[in-house]
This record gives sequence, C-alpha cells and structure tokens, in this order.
Amino acid sequence: MAIVLENYGIVYFPVPKTACTSIKYLMYKINNGRNFEQHIRGDNLMHIHNSAYDTPSFIDVDLMPLKNMIRITVVRDPVARMLSAYSNRVKHYGELSEKRIDLELASKLGVRPNPSPDQFFNNLGKYRILSDSIKHHTDPIYSFLGSDLRYFHHVFRIEKISDFVDFMKNSTSQRIELEREQTGGEKISLSDLSNKARRKLTEYCYGDYALLQGHYPTPK
Repeated sequence: MAIVLENYGIVYFPVPKTACTSIKYLMYKINNGRNFEQHIRGDNLMHIHNSAYDTPSFIDVDLMPLKNMIRITVVRDPVARMLSAYSNRVKHYGELSEKRIDLELASKLGVRPNPSPDQFFNNLGKYRILSDSIKHHTDPIYSFLGSDLRYFHHVFRIEKISDFVDFMKNSTSQRIELEREQTGGEKISLSDLSNKARRKLTEYCYGDYALLQGHYPTPK
C-alpha cells in the first residue's frame, strides 16, 4: 500500500533510492507521533521497510481508496538513481558479495560477485536475477509510479527536496525535519563508466526518462 496520512488526506508513493527511507521515517513520525525504532522480532531485524511501510509496485496499489486524496511523490534523475543503487547496495551493503549470492548460479550466468561499476551495468539483468534487493532497487521508476505522472497532484524533484518539506509543513502544520538516511557508499558518476556501460545504463533508463520528461533530460 502507498503511505497514507489519514489525518491530512495525503498519500505518498515511494520510489527506492529517491529519499525513500528518509521520507518513510518522516511519514511514520507524522502518523504515530514518535520516531520509528528498529527492533528484533524473532530472528529478524524489523526496519522501516518490512515492519511499517513497504514500497509496492504501482500495479499492486488499490487506487480506489486514494481517489480523493492528495497524491504526491518524489523523483530523481534515472541514471543518478541507478548509480546510487550501485554505490549503496552493491559497494556499501555488499549485496552481491560471495556471502549474499548463489555463486553457482552466478557462474552459470557468467558474472562475478562484487562487480565493478562497468561489470554491474554491462550485466545488470543478470545481477538482478541474483539478488531480490538489487532487483527491487533497480526496478524502473515507472514500476512504482505508473505510466502517467498526471495521476499525482505534486511531483517533487529530489534536488529541490526543500519544496517537499515546505509542502509537508504547510499541509500538516507540524515541525518537519527530513533526516538523511542510506547515504553509505562511494559516489560514482556517469563519466566514471566505460562507453559501453554508459550506453547500456542510459538505454535501461529510457523508459523512465520518457516518464519524467519535463523533469529530467535524457543524457546524450
């Protein structure tokens, strides 16, 4: 389910690697009057994504209850989002390390654990097979927002996240502070990639650039 602020008639559609964790913490505090705290349940660590708010695909959201709500989201340049996914999920969290993937399957697919940026983006489809988390964090933006941004009343660019914060302040009359989460990982840029990897990454993002036309230009 998208994240609903029932008391304010607002619904937020999250997108992975687009301030998603930070905004979920904020929404939780608005809804519950307190900060979310990670905790252990059985053998599992319960974090904001698996115990409070998930990040559903647009097709899985029941839109009918949301028709009279103010629908909002935050978007990010598609290539920048993918580069961030590599830095954070692959390099920082090691989600494609030897301990986290099926090495036999990786061998059959012809890829190695702990890929470099070029190896990752040249073989993105294969690495998406090896890790559910990598797949989730690299699913196209349109998977989470649908095919037409006109569905939303407000679309905020992450570069102007202060506009989102101001909107939340004005809409809730609460003191709003958006903390930065999931910042781990050495940053890389498109220019750090080989021509082949750069081309493959850009082509993968074409659908998202079509969705976000008017917000972000397609790289040349």
